[in-house]
Amino acid sequence: MNPQEQQFEQLIEGILTNGYAICDDFLTQDEVENLLKTFALRYQTGQFKQAGIGKLSHVQQDTSIRGDEILWLNANSEDAAERVLLDKNQAFVNYLNQTCYLGIVDTEIHFAKYSIGKFYRRHRDTFQAQKGRVLSVIYYLNSNWIPQNGGNLVIYTHQNNLEEAVSIAPLAGRLVCFESQKLDHEVTEAFAERFSVTGWFLNR
Repeated sequence: MNPQEQQFEQLIEGILTNGYAICDDFLTQDEVENLLKTFALRYQTGQFKQAGIGKLSHVQQDTSIRGDEILWLNANSEDAAERVLLDKNQAFVNYLNQTCYLGIVDTEIHFAKYSIGKFYRRHRDTFQAQKGRVLSVIYYLNSNWIPQNGGNLVIYTHQNNLEEAVSIAPLAGRLVCFESQKLDHEVTEAFAERFSVTGWFLNR
């Protein structure tokens, strides 16, 4: 088993045990830095837009609930940094289908920027179009992140009928994944600019 497959197995074990999983250093420092350069270029050229809430046919913008700005990635992107990320993302999909038979047929993925003071209130990921979100994945790009910066991902789990809030810092290179349909989650207020790539694995 190669190092990447070991990371995949770690993630699968966490999902099966807790409904969520964390893998540090899934992206290397160089991969993070290259993605941030592409991120900055696309942001500076006005390619991002205010994120919305709701299903595709009823999307609305409400910054009292969700404050991030996003840019959907093209699955056929020729940008070198995006290509590395997309290929790693697809490798995880392929491994899940081969080992767990999840029947993932598609993915969707976007850059997300939280400016200072922005957040995303508690919610649960939902169906998009005719395909269902099976797993949510988040790749973090925040170097030198400290607790005072806030911006944690909080996942709400249930053990023995008791709710537990699991707070996860958005550290550079970290990948978090969780069951889209089962777990509520939120992003707490960011006190520094916060960068990530968020995606979903879809079945029919």
